[in-house]
Amino acid sequence: MIVLLPVSRFRVPYDLARGKPYSRLEHMVLNAVADGGATLRSLGEAFRVHDRLLVQAVVTLVNAGWVAVQGGPQASFVLTGAGHEAVSGDREPVSVIVETARPGIVVMERHSGQVARQSEARSYRRDDLTEVWDTAPRIGTRVVRDSVDEAQVQKLLHREAGEWVRRIGRIEEISRDAHWLPLDVDFDAKQVLGLPPPWRHALTAPALAAAAAAADGSPRALATSRGAAPPARRRFLGVTDEDRVHRRGTTVLLAADDVLRGEQAHASALAQALQSARTSVALAIPHLDGTDVFEALAASCADAVTRGVRVDLLVGSTDGGPAALTAVANRIGYGADARRGRELLRTRITGSGASLLLWDRGPGQLVGVVTGDGWVGATAGSPHAAGVRVVSPALCADLARAVASLWTGRSGDDFAGEPIRWRHLADGVEEEAARSLDAAADGTATTAELLVDEECLAVDDVLAADAAVGLYVPDPAGGDAGRRGVQLIVRGPGAQFVRAAPDAPG
Repeated sequence: MIVLLPVSRFRVPYDLARGKPYSRLEHMVLNAVADGGATLRSLGEAFRVHDRLLVQAVVTLVNAGWVAVQGGPQASFVLTGAGHEAVSGDREPVSVIVETARPGIVVMERHSGQVARQSEARSYRRDDLTEVWDTAPRIGTRVVRDSVDEAQVQKLLHREAGEWVRRIGRIEEISRDAHWLPLDVDFDAKQVLGLPPPWRHALTAPALAAAAAAADGSPRALATSRGAAPPARRRFLGVTDEDRVHRRGTTVLLAADDVLRGEQAHASALAQALQSARTSVALAIPHLDGTDVFEALAASCADAVTRGVRVDLLVGSTDGGPAALTAVANRIGYGADARRGRELLRTRITGSGASLLLWDRGPGQLVGVVTGDGWVGATAGSPHAAGVRVVSPALCADLARAVASLWTGRSGDDFAGEPIRWRHLADGVEEEAARSLDAAADGTATTAELLVDEECLAVDDVLAADAAVGLYVPDPAGGDAGRRGVQLIVRGPGAQFVRAAPDAPG
């Protein structure tokens, strides 16, 4: 029996970057600048090459952030701090090339909110389903949101080895209530064909239920059985079932001490973030009991603000109003830095149940924590909650984009500075991930996948071999299955460390 699953389709414009290792000439120019007093004339006299080649070499080094131009009667070149590290270390600069990629098409199913590449879920218009339209039962629509955000789609965007996503543009919904994914359901065998593998656990039962309801009395039960369908006059010739799927998980090295348990472990992680952050800290809290709790939290961030670190306190919901939180943040921020306090300590109400911590510990290096702990107030320190510390560059880039999405919200709120800052941090760690030589995952590797909003899984939907950490809350505006939050699914040997925590999800 053919069963139809409603889907929406989205066009995702994005740019890809890739790095080209620097040449021998660029290496020599870098060392010449390190010797001091380098100008375009002195470099030309030293290397006896065309000025155009020298300009290209200098531009490469400037774009790498290792050489700066110093003004004066004749412009000269000097090393930056990163340039001094490069000369004394073993890192090589790259000439970064940015190109606009072919827009990606992402499909979101409207029953539980899972997303996939178009190639993984081939959907059809009603006109293409003429042969089955009148007889096929439908799976009900439970997700009504008309958007996906960059944190959800980044893992689905195509890129080659050595490339990374530099920018994701405005995502456009191009199909709503117009496309359907046909599924071939054998109720007796309890088999459903046509679902992308990541969707199967959440959607097999609804597909079987739709087929059973139709068989119990609906005229659609008369649908032609599998293998005996007449030839279709249009494009739909049958259900495509593909076991191969674009890899979504990121290989991680997970040890027992990467799992946070209890109030003290989470408090220590937050203290470490505030003490060691280079430029930015983001803390997402699912709920605040009152302004006094927020004031104590903001006060703990004062030393970091004094050092010039930008601290983002992203609150899902609160018993007080957002204006009261903003007033507290401004007062404490200006107390720590009389000139830039309001700029450095920022807060907003997100409406999300996300509970995470993210900070940069160096150029191109982020550290994150995704947790089921509430960080502060009545929900903090629960023995039933576990958190996972992540340092994988690719996974931390996903987290940085999730933080950017918490700032922008589903309505695209105008918080230009904060989301752009986190996107830039994501760019930096994406570059590190693309340039690293990490081995591809095999069947025994531990992987982790970040899920956002409706992608988040209920406890019963987490596979027994996997482990889940993170929090989400219902979102009535998104439909019966609407959710707001962030969740990390750990698969492979490392999942045992998460499950070892008392009553960890999964």
